[in-house]
Amino acid sequence: MTPDQPEDRLRVSLLGHAGGRRADGLSSYTEQVAQGLHQRGCTVYLHHAAEDGLLVPLASEMATSWPTLRFKTVTIPRLGFHRRMEAAMALQRPQVTHCSLSFTLADGWVGQLARRHGSATVATFHLPFGAEGTARGMVMRQLHRFWLSRLGAYQRLVVFTEGHRQRLLRLGAGPERVVVVPNAVDVDLFHPPQGGRQRRAPGELVIGYLGRLDPEKGIRALLEGFAAAQLAPGARLVIAGSGTLSPLVRRAAASDPRVSYRGQLVGAAARVAFWQEVDVFCLPSTAEGLSISLLEAMASGCAVLATPEGGLEVAAEGGLAIDPVRLGASVGERLSQLASASDLTASLGAAARRRARERHGIEPMIEHLLAIYRDCMRELATPPGSA
Repeated sequence: MTPDQPEDRLRVSLLGHAGGRRADGLSSYTEQVAQGLHQRGCTVYLHHAAEDGLLVPLASEMATSWPTLRFKTVTIPRLGFHRRMEAAMALQRPQVTHCSLSFTLADGWVGQLARRHGSATVATFHLPFGAEGTARGMVMRQLHRFWLSRLGAYQRLVVFTEGHRQRLLRLGAGPERVVVVPNAVDVDLFHPPQGGRQRRAPGELVIGYLGRLDPEKGIRALLEGFAAAQLAPGARLVIAGSGTLSPLVRRAAASDPRVSYRGQLVGAAARVAFWQEVDVFCLPSTAEGLSISLLEAMASGCAVLATPEGGLEVAAEGGLAIDPVRLGASVGERLSQLASASDLTASLGAAARRRARERHGIEPMIEHLLAIYRDCMRELATPPGSA
């Protein structure tokens, strides 16, 4: 912790996610926000769970690693967390406390602590939504209800799409608290290969997936659809990430030479290389927030196959729909469609790239977050009842 920073710089405590052991959309979001704020002249104090790993996007003295216990997606702070966090808040004196949900199960308490210290409070609501009327959708609805009941101290809740906002409003969140700030991607770092993608024989597509390998991501459907699709012998499926279904992907790669498993990719350079190899990004997810992998693929000029929950609306004219009711069969049909229409993949990829550049740049995201911070700070400085 380094409190000796210029007083005229906005001080932000960012409760986020480091990399190393972790490599997912949460760690990418933290990296983007921390670096973006730092480049705008803010003093950023990063707090992260030690379980994430120790790769941080800031100077090491600006980061605090907290000992935690983790059970799947639940992170629990260890004994002494509350006392040490109180000391950190008093030392760093943040003007804004921004929590990337969920940091730990103590996120609600941290918001209350920040308000007691006069800090503005913002939380980014990453939790995905499942399809309405499904069992997963009902479970996710209860998780959202659980977190909303604990986030009363946060002045703003940031979500990624208007659909996410409307669902939180239906759960009782005040409309003035929930704001849409679309997830972002570095459209200069992630770009199509120089000179265009390698020319391939008809049907020799390279299909890619990068992200968590968990059931809600549709990994089984991806493998089933690839096996059933009418593709050329040279077609390949390249999968990167880690999760509960990693053994399934390893077995698929061992039994089918067209399937390649790359494990967990750490660092932006590895992800850039991955997307430049891929023609089509397939995301048959049944529960999603706004996938940063989707945005990286779009910025890299990959065609997109996605369910409505996976982000088809975000890809817009750069994507084709996967039917969430019949995932595996629909993945196979869409891959066969791309294989039989040689120009379709390229045109979808170009449209996806345009969409990413127009709507999902990092600069607009950081500008929007800074505007939210300023609004929250003004609210705290305005006496009740005044204009």
